[in-house]
Amino acid sequence: MSRLVSVALTISSGALYGLSYPTARLQLLAWVALVPFFLALRGARLGWSLVLGWLWTTSAAWAVGDWFATAVARYYQQPLVVGLGFFVGVSGLMAAPFYMTFAAAYRTLVRRSAPTTPLVVAAAWVAAELARTRLAGNPWALFGYSQMGIDTLVQVADLAGVYGVTFVLVAVNAALAQLLVARGGERRAAVLSGMLTIGVAGAVLAYGSWRLAAAEDSGRPAEMVRVGMVQANLEIGALWNADDYGRNLDVYLQLTKDLLRTNPPPIVFWPESALTFFLEDEPLYRAAIARVLAPHGAELVAGGPRADGAESHTYYNSAFHISPTGRILGVYDKQRLVPFAEYFPWRSLELLRRRFARVREFTAGASQPPFRTAAGPAGVTICNEAMFPEIASERVREGARFLVDPAHDTWLTPRFSAQQFDIVRLRAVEQRRWLVRASTSGPSAVVDPWGRVIVSTAFETRTAVTGRIIPRDDVTPYHRVGDAFAAGCTLVAIAAWLRGRRRSGAGSARQRMPYF
Repeated sequence: MSRLVSVALTISSGALYGLSYPTARLQLLAWVALVPFFLALRGARLGWSLVLGWLWTTSAAWAVGDWFATAVARYYQQPLVVGLGFFVGVSGLMAAPFYMTFAAAYRTLVRRSAPTTPLVVAAAWVAAELARTRLAGNPWALFGYSQMGIDTLVQVADLAGVYGVTFVLVAVNAALAQLLVARGGERRAAVLSGMLTIGVAGAVLAYGSWRLAAAEDSGRPAEMVRVGMVQANLEIGALWNADDYGRNLDVYLQLTKDLLRTNPPPIVFWPESALTFFLEDEPLYRAAIARVLAPHGAELVAGGPRADGAESHTYYNSAFHISPTGRILGVYDKQRLVPFAEYFPWRSLELLRRRFARVREFTAGASQPPFRTAAGPAGVTICNEAMFPEIASERVREGARFLVDPAHDTWLTPRFSAQQFDIVRLRAVEQRRWLVRASTSGPSAVVDPWGRVIVSTAFETRTAVTGRIIPRDDVTPYHRVGDAFAAGCTLVAIAAWLRGRRRSGAGSARQRMPYF
């Protein structure tokens, strides 16, 4: 295969990968998206495999996140070239090394065709995703998230997390690639591979059907609790301008007042950054909140900044649990912060700093118990924290009977928000918990424990909605063992690679496959 053809195949694979995500959401493409990439890698020398791995990462990252560069430039109020630089840096450092490693290993894993080859390739891809998440802290656009909304398929997440869905997708892609290149005696192994892969996919779908049937049979218990979500859709300038300290409160209060006017829920949720002031320092603002909540006995959970002491320069991105009388019942300080947005690894990059009132940089919070709300113990994950399943597991371990995700989407695009929402939805499946999401600009939603959206707002609308949740206290296998499946895939992939290397022999491998 010529290098020009392998480049075209790799870029087309990245494009197909991106089209399977929102807002195109051509999810069936995910089942063939990796086939061109796998074909390009077959027979490639080591150096060229690494190049193709980098090229695939870049093209897939752009196809999924073409919004990234513009959003970053807008957020930091910098030229577009700064956003493009960030895109190259994030994709090149926080994703490419892992897919380049996979590309290099793929050559060895498929050198000898066997019925289990697609499963081994899938295990290697899962290992790359796990490493990307754990080592680089980058869980964005893991392959399994492309299938959110295909409810039967994603139920396997309560056993294996997102990696269970990824495994099935990659195995099917690898089996198709193996069938396309099989010649002579390899065809029998390729057919057996296809049959084995179909069996694995069928077992996953059968499991999902069983879980969904059990969900329908469970009925609607009497303990359902109504919740409200307020989405103010305010411009980001109003959120970050020190001159507007506290100015947005009247919008949230009016929306909340309208929400509580008929059949009021016992608790209302506002998004991250809804409070543009320091709640603990502002008794008059707390009194204004109480005047809206108290007539209905409603509680409030709202996001805002928190200062550690009057003279301290330590600030937290927090969520507050507020009583109907305006008393602060509990505080959660965000534990996993966004680099270069909420904290700065390199303090010399002054151009990327933003100022929020007196806040220049947030500090990560310590572990805190769930809020004891009128709807039951609520486990809070603020915005990007919901991308990390171990944080949701920790909340459930602490006693959360439902999950809450206050989020800030105003500075981004509908495509980002839809992709982020899909990631958050899978936390509900993994933990079998109801999820309440309150976003600045949408979607705000209630998601059931099977990942189904019960109620949702449109993006960039000013509105308030209600939904119902059921507090739960059961736990899933995934909650108990975490990413054990992905870790097992990593061990299998390493063992298969070592076995392939031993079979080929280091000397003969160097002769047959020079670096470039």
